[in-house]
Amino acid sequence: MGYSERLRLEVQHAFFDEAVPPLEMRPSDPRGFDAARLLLRQRGRFVHVLQDDAVEDQPSEIALTLLATAHDLFAVTKGAVWGAVVHLTAGLDQEALAFDEAGPAQPTDTAGRFLPVLATLDIALPSEGRRDLLLRCDAVAAHWAYHLIGAGQIDALEVVDSAGAVAFEDLGEQDLPNGQAARVIRSIQALAARARPPERFALQKAGPFGPETLVPVLPAAAIDFKPIPDTGAPPRLQSDIFVTLW
Repeated sequence: MGYSERLRLEVQHAFFDEAVPPLEMRPSDPRGFDAARLLLRQRGRFVHVLQDDAVEDQPSEIALTLLATAHDLFAVTKGAVWGAVVHLTAGLDQEALAFDEAGPAQPTDTAGRFLPVLATLDIALPSEGRRDLLLRCDAVAAHWAYHLIGAGQIDALEVVDSAGAVAFEDLGEQDLPNGQAARVIRSIQALAARARPPERFALQKAGPFGPETLVPVLPAAAIDFKPIPDTGAPPRLQSDIFVTLW
């Protein structure tokens, strides 16, 4: 008795780059999956669906469920909504699926589930042979906001990208919840979230002989995003980074 591969599905997540994302794929209907003599194997970023060669009736489609094995995955996945499920359909004419291009997420009850559901997939299968498919998950993007705190002077400071790709704007002084003043310098562009951010920014101040570097490499943004309250503007996210200067 042998098995032939019917589907090879690769799952990529931009936040994790080449690393294996914390995702798990399961049959949506385990009993029906077993009745069709199908097997699912997941190795790294690849999901393999195999079928017993002795079965004459080949299924024309299969239904899979994508589970998040880390709750933070909802915060970094573009288009993901906690407590809702995205549904994706892959016809035979498609080579790839984009997670954030699915229809509106449908509310679901995640209470009591060990692993929350991120998405469901209906995938068409060819009448014979193997199908290769890519599921691409993009990462959310947020503006990096540096909150500069210090006992001394916190004006005349600037955040600089040595690569020249990212520009920053000075939002002036803002009061923190504890009443302390902080100078806020925020990126003009929204930057895609990454597990290992490639960006390297420096903090400088004006000096008598040119800019003086205070911090050669500033901390990167965390994934505790918050919405920017821009009335009438498209929704944007911000990640707050706090830097204390002595």
